[in-house]
Formats: sequence, structure tokens, C-alpha cells
Amino acid sequence: MDKNKSFFKIMMNDFRSRLRIPKRFVTSFKNSNKLLGRKFLTGPSGKTCLVEVKRTEEDDFVFCNGWEIFVKDHHLDDADLLVFKMDGFSGFDVTIFDPSACEKEEPSSEDDPSCEEINYGYDDDDDTTDEEDNMQEVTSRKSSHGKQYQFHSPQPSKGRKKKKILVAKEDNKKRKCTPEENRCSYSNRRQVPEKEKMRVHQQASRHTSSVPCVLMKMKPTHVYNGQLKFPRAWAQEHMRQKSETITLRIPSTGRTWPASIRCRMEGLVIQSGWEDFVMDNRLDEFDVCVFELALGGTHNSIPVILDVHIYPVKNEIIGPL
Repeated sequence: MDKNKSFFKIMMNDFRSRLRIPKRFVTSFKNSNKLLGRKFLTGPSGKTCLVEVKRTEEDDFVFCNGWEIFVKDHHLDDADLLVFKMDGFSGFDVTIFDPSACEKEEPSSEDDPSCEEINYGYDDDDDTTDEEDNMQEVTSRKSSHGKQYQFHSPQPSKGRKKKKILVAKEDNKKRKCTPEENRCSYSNRRQVPEKEKMRVHQQASRHTSSVPCVLMKMKPTHVYNGQLKFPRAWAQEHMRQKSETITLRIPSTGRTWPASIRCRMEGLVIQSGWEDFVMDNRLDEFDVCVFELALGGTHNSIPVILDVHIYPVKNEIIGPL
């Protein structure tokens, strides 16, 4: 299958600014133009960068805009060997080997504060918070219809301040956008009152379900990066720990979207198909989604269907910054 092809490259010469894709790999496709454009590169730790594949005047295909960020975030050095495996036409999974021919160990984000789980050309402190900032615990209780799931706010541990999930850490901080990547400017022009965030969060928190579910507040990484990572604890308890194709469904309309789940070191991540879901449903930052495991999961082999209940915030559109 074209979509599962792979190639390797040894880092040498001026690899830090751009990297040429082997010509034989490019010409093996009937329509090589599908390789052009913006692609996701996912490293061994799950960190993802959006890069651009361009055709040069010499008719070479190269990774460029965004590639230098991938190099920096993954601490690539001369003689490192990278294996690129296609993840459909949306991007590549990248395995990194050092000159000893062993997989290269990467520093964790705790050791290197500059590393982000996803790098999209702007900084956002909110995206490096703990997983529980992004979800609420779920309690189960029996009802006349069997087990019922309901959300409640997590209790702070001793000596730890309770996270105020409803307060966005903007503090007039400007996000940095490159000329090539200005998609975040749309979000910068949307101002959501704290009262509205609270209203939507409380509304979503009242959601009850007869199946396992998880509540997630949409962050910039979810809306603009084409992927979403599930909270690890919830995914380990309810989802199969493997890469597979799933279905996202809006219960009120019955409309569905195919999507791919990838099993990464940091947990399960929805990649291919998530961007289409976001665009079609006009998801934006501070919207709240409740994901229900309608079919499939840990204890059976039935294909997974996730019902997604969307609680959107009402935005005030402001002028250009």
C-alpha cells in the first residue's frame, strides 16, 4: 500500500534547515503531488511537528518550514539515522537511531522545558498542564437502566492547589505565529468571557451516560494541530492499547467520521480524521466535548465508535490585534 511506505535518511551536511526526501521514494507514487503540502512528523515520544513538503527548482521534494523545529525538539545530530514511515498522506511516524545503531533516547519534557507535546509555531502554557486539567473524573452509580456515569470535579491532593479549569491562562500573553502558520490568529480574535466558559463547563459536567465517557476542554493543540490525546488513565481503563481505525459520531445527527487512533508512548492519540471532525463541527478553543465509548473498548474486539457530545462556547468577535 502506498500509504504505508517508508524510507530512511542519515543526518549529514546541512540537514538542520531542510531534508531531501529520496527521489526513488517520491517517484514510486503514481501521484507524487500527494506528498506535497503540510505534513505531521511524529517522533518516538509522541511529540508532533507540522512541517511542509515543497518541490525545489531541482525537482527534489524536501521537508522545510517546520523541519528545523523538529530537529531542535528531537535533538538531532550528525550521523543520526531516521526512519520515516507514512501515516497515510497526513504525515510520517519517525524512529530515530544514534550512530551506535540503537534507538536514540530523548529527554522528557520535564528535563527540557522547551519541548512541547505538540509544536505548532506558538507557545501556550496551558498545553503543558497535567492531563487532569483537561478532564473530569467520572463516578459510576447504578440506576434503573444499569450502571450510570456522571462527572465530578477532581479533589486536590494534599499540598496541591486545586486547578481552576475554568480560568484560561491568557494574561494578555501574545502567541507567536510564523508567516507560514497564521491559523492561530483566528483564535486570537475570539474573546470568551469567563462566565461563558463556566456556563459551558457546568452544562457539560451535568452530562450522564450509561457507558464510559470522558470530558475534555478543547485547547489550541486539539483545535489547530489535527490530533487529540486522550487522558492516559481513562484510555488505559476503557480503550484497547493499540493503533486502530475508529468512528467518531454525533448522536444528534448520526453523522460519522472515520479516524485513526495511534498508540504512542504517552497514550492514545486520534490523528487522521480528527482535523476533518474539528473543521466540520467548527470546534474552537474552550468548547467542551464529552466522548462516550458507544461500542468497542478494552474487553471486546468490536470496532470502536465514540459518540461526541459538543458543548460550544459563545464567542465575542473582536477586531484585529
